Amino acid sequence: MIKRFESLDAFRGIAALMVAIFHLNVVGGVSNLAIVKNSPLFVEFFFVLSGFVISYSYGNRISNFSEFADFSIKRFARIWPLHIFMLVLFIPFALANITFGLDLGERFSLYSFISSFFLVQSLTINGESWNIVAWSISSEFYTYILFGALSLIPFFKEKAIIPLCIAVVSMLLMNIDMDTNKLILRCFASFFLGCLAFRCYLNVVIKPWMEITSIIIVITTMSLLDRQILYVLMPPLFFIVVIIFSHESGPLSKVLKIKPLQTLGVLSYSIYLSHAWFITTLKSFSIIIDKFFGYSFMRMIEGERFIDFGSSLNDLIFVPFLTIVIIFSYFTHKYIELKFQKKILNTYFSKTQAYAN
Repeated sequence: MIKRFESLDAFRGIAALMVAIFHLNVVGGVSNLAIVKNSPLFVEFFFVLSGFVISYSYGNRISNFSEFADFSIKRFARIWPLHIFMLVLFIPFALANITFGLDLGERFSLYSFISSFFLVQSLTINGESWNIVAWSISSEFYTYILFGALSLIPFFKEKAIIPLCIAVVSMLLMNIDMDTNKLILRCFASFFLGCLAFRCYLNVVIKPWMEITSIIIVITTMSLLDRQILYVLMPPLFFIVVIIFSHESGPLSKVLKIKPLQTLGVLSYSIYLSHAWFITTLKSFSIIIDKFFGYSFMRMIEGERFIDFGSSLNDLIFVPFLTIVIIFSYFTHKYIELKFQKKILNTYFSKTQAYAN
């Protein structure tokens, strides 16, 4: 039976909320917190955790092309339905951008739509997506494919040198000033560190005090250092966090197993993919009422729109925002993620007669 790492699942949910908080942009205290400003780095946590979980679940289950194909379809079925659902929800914004000149950015192009539809936006020059967070879904899908292909090589399963080399080379290329899209390199580096984390999982001794210590280090590091430095430091730090919390041996793991945090973990993918739609809705609404009524609850700060009601209570908007996103995510998880994942898998495996849990 495949183990569910409950503590890490909860962290996935918390990380998704942090990314959502970062993207909202509110004039107030929350958006000015250093850890919030650096919350895009939590995407690296997703990648490290994904590498760990995929290695745990499939490390010894891909030995021929048929198993590789099964693995690829399973991963596609996991990520594509919700991605497409959210992409379709962005169509009205693209039309409004043309009709009303909403100035929502250049990402709402036909080229961007097509590349997003086929999950290739992370392979293009700029990596832009209608849904601003969807680049990571594209990156992760092709990283899955690379993992599956490498798993056909016995040496990859037996030795740590290949994932280590991929992680190191990817991090080096990320820091070379070259005119290319580096988004997929972020995924390669962190995902294959996650693969290494799984190989270390059963070969290290973890003490309960390590949980709190590792989280203090992560929070302190993300609060004090510049984001460019963090792109180098955080993947290895998340590598350590994943190993420590995979053992679930400390007091924080007990807290992370409470039902609300476990629910966040289950809904994390929907939270991550859906929150940008609500933010774009707010931006569009603000621009439209400003055009027609001369009132706006957003203002430009360093090229970004920030919510500002002219009140010291601006930060309170995070409460209804996150509540709505979580409720919406409950329904998208149930009726989009799970439902269409099952349909895709049933269709595929009924044809191959190789469906296995």
